[in-house]
Amino acid sequence: MNRCAPKMSLGDYLLLKKCTVLFVSCLCWAAVPAKAEFTVKVALTPIQESLMQGTAQRCEGLPELRSMPIDEALEQLYEVNGYIAIWQQEERLQSLQEELLELATDGLEPREYALAFADPPEDVCAELRVTGTYLHALEHLSRGRLDPEDHEPMWHPKDYPPPERPTVAELGRYGLADMSRAFDRARPTLPQYVELRRAYRQMDREPVIYIAFPEGPSIKPGATDQRLPQLAQRLMLEGFLPWEDPSAGPLTDPITSVAEPVRAQPLSYDSQLQQAVRAFQVAHGLQSDGIVGRQTVAALNVTPQERRLQLLINLERLRWLEARRDEHVLLVNSAGSTAVILQGNNVRWASRVQSGTADRATPLMVSRINRVTLNPSWTVPPTIFRKDKLPQIRSNPAYFAERDLQVLDYQGNRLNPADIDWHTPQGVLLRQPPGPENPLGALVFRFENPFAVFLHDTPSQSLFERAARNVSSGCVRVEQATELADYLFDNLDASERERIRELQASGKTHEIRVRSGPQVILGYWTVQVMEDGSLRYLPDPYDMDEALAKALSAALQED
Repeated sequence: MNRCAPKMSLGDYLLLKKCTVLFVSCLCWAAVPAKAEFTVKVALTPIQESLMQGTAQRCEGLPELRSMPIDEALEQLYEVNGYIAIWQQEERLQSLQEELLELATDGLEPREYALAFADPPEDVCAELRVTGTYLHALEHLSRGRLDPEDHEPMWHPKDYPPPERPTVAELGRYGLADMSRAFDRARPTLPQYVELRRAYRQMDREPVIYIAFPEGPSIKPGATDQRLPQLAQRLMLEGFLPWEDPSAGPLTDPITSVAEPVRAQPLSYDSQLQQAVRAFQVAHGLQSDGIVGRQTVAALNVTPQERRLQLLINLERLRWLEARRDEHVLLVNSAGSTAVILQGNNVRWASRVQSGTADRATPLMVSRINRVTLNPSWTVPPTIFRKDKLPQIRSNPAYFAERDLQVLDYQGNRLNPADIDWHTPQGVLLRQPPGPENPLGALVFRFENPFAVFLHDTPSQSLFERAARNVSSGCVRVEQATELADYLFDNLDASERERIRELQASGKTHEIRVRSGPQVILGYWTVQVMEDGSLRYLPDPYDMDEALAKALSAALQED
């Protein structure tokens, strides 16, 4: 038996053979089998030794990663590279520097990563600093410069699995063969991101000429105004009006600078100029009524620097979105009041929606559609009951009959409204049965969340014609609700779909489970990409842009 035989190195074993004095404990070696195991020390590379001993953590200038510990990321990357230096190849180091400079087109700041290149990567710490910076940049590009949970957190179920994404170490491996491939894999492929990045890059390379537009009374179609030539020239500069349009007056040359005087006489606000104004209004999330009022003048007077910052803010939000989204996702943008289903990067369904008001904002969240309610009843939520319904009930005794509202106790028993003291109501609920006037319409799309928020149909169809549709109490009203239900039920067989149609026609409430429903993200971004690829600059209904802009600026100052 060899149970007392310790594992020995080859050198120890040879030394033991030369011993002339035998100890009793050594007698056990008489039974050592022919295939005894020995440990042979292999020389470590300086990088491997540094990583194993934890001395890498004492290297100054190593960044901290949000998605994984930096030492773990370094270990994984260098293991693939055989624990040898990555940046001794001048060509690879130069390629990295070029890719870091290109991050400026993503709204990231290349000088944030410049410190790692202060010294040539000739010792272990200098080598690891460059690698840490490389991984840090990949994390910023793929997951955002800031942690969204610190700035615009999204609620999600506790057991909700995050989407599968390559780790920063896995992204880093691509760069060992092709540096540009690592950054291409990290960069979001979301179509909105691609278009915003293109616009941001163009804005930096081709600065926009800006001429402020004077404030004054609203200009309505058919009116005359001293500012009309300036209006036409502004719309020309932004591409909404052809340069040769006569609305700008008898210009010898187009205006190209703020200092150049306006040399035109005021003309009538004609149809062509009105059309250009309406196009401008659509592109800036305004009601396209052709009236040059306060909001239109404010949009005209947003500077190129402010527009650039708006793009930068939303590039960051879209990096967060890319890291959160599944392959199959329903995206709601509460700022623009639109919704879309993406399968990969392909649009499967789209609709206008109505989102929450500023004081009853639609919450940010990630969940998954799990059921559809046919012919829903509506139980009035506590906030709406307290703030909206009670004042109306107190001022109108016929309110219940007019609105088809039922009064119930907490056990669901019908109560007589006349028996309730509506100045101090206790233990009552208001419920509206299914029907054409029900605020939830014919369909509700449900998903787990603690806010009692869902997507639903609505009888308030006329509100979809508004440019600003932040009009709900937090839930999301969907214009194309029937088409959304058809999409969700499309994977059912014909008999199941026919049964659902029959249940819908019955007028009674039914719950239908959704198999493999899409992820749903209720998000917020203030630059929207239109179907033709053009950008739509939106108002900021929840006043979230300024806080994020300050946070991004502060993060850069800290570094």
